[in-house]
Amino acid sequence: MNYIIENVNLLKTTGIEKTSLLINENRIALMRKSMGSLRFLRMDMSSYLLTPSHVMLDFSLHSSLHFHEFKDLFIQNYLKKGCTTLLTVVDVQNEQELVSKIKQRRHLMINSPIDYYLGVRLPFQRLSPSFLRKCRQQNISVVFVEVDVETKLTTKSWGWIRDAMFSNPITLIPFVHERNLPVNKEKKLLQKWEQIMKEHKLSSVTTFLEEKAPLKKEVLMRIGIYPEKGDVRVGGQLNYNLYNLADLRYHTNGTPIISHDGNFPLVTVHNGKLLNVNGDISCKPGIGVECFISISGRFMPQSASV
Repeated sequence: MNYIIENVNLLKTTGIEKTSLLINENRIALMRKSMGSLRFLRMDMSSYLLTPSHVMLDFSLHSSLHFHEFKDLFIQNYLKKGCTTLLTVVDVQNEQELVSKIKQRRHLMINSPIDYYLGVRLPFQRLSPSFLRKCRQQNISVVFVEVDVETKLTTKSWGWIRDAMFSNPITLIPFVHERNLPVNKEKKLLQKWEQIMKEHKLSSVTTFLEEKAPLKKEVLMRIGIYPEKGDVRVGGQLNYNLYNLADLRYHTNGTPIISHDGNFPLVTVHNGKLLNVNGDISCKPGIGVECFISISGRFMPQSASV
């Protein structure tokens, strides 16, 4: 069925953009300021702020969760916060257990109520060309690398790492278990990581990412999830959050302030279906599908590319 979402206050990087959306089969067929000449059923969104639904990061899911624990974890940590896509990360200690661990996680995610991507996390010492080639065989495009202030990043054969990902890039992301490093040591570690990633032209995120929080647009672009997720665009799936404009606070430049811990959306829509209406969560196990990243960072601006 075709219908129009009109008078939309769409959150963009630079502020709020007024627009209207023509919806066809749960996808955005057209976006423009006015659709007065089109004769379709209309929904007035003038009282709300519309944002892309969130993509969030997960390190907590594991195969020993009972179904009610699995469902409650999704509701409390993701659905009520407006998340409709999850990047769930599998802990791997060595190359030999990669395939079995990925298989276990895919089996667990059969019950997912939202779409998801799979990534892996492993110790820095275990990162190798053969491991990355095996990741590509398993359609894994995101690898979190465990580092700390004692990690000697320069001891790795980064040229071989790059060669293993030729034509099939994988995004490498630094990870620390203890996020209480002194600021100067954390900064120094990230600067060294960024230097090596640039020197060897590797796809990478050069910040530590927070679990259960929306991933920023620049991170989604770097990983390769954007614009398939995390954007409201022509041709895209109908995934969005609605916030009451009257309840929001604003920065001095007029941009709304949205905290993932303090501002829960009134409405969340996933693929055109309502997941959340004013706190009433619809958690339907199994409707989520696994998504895959074709090319990391393909929509990064040239100035931001490594």
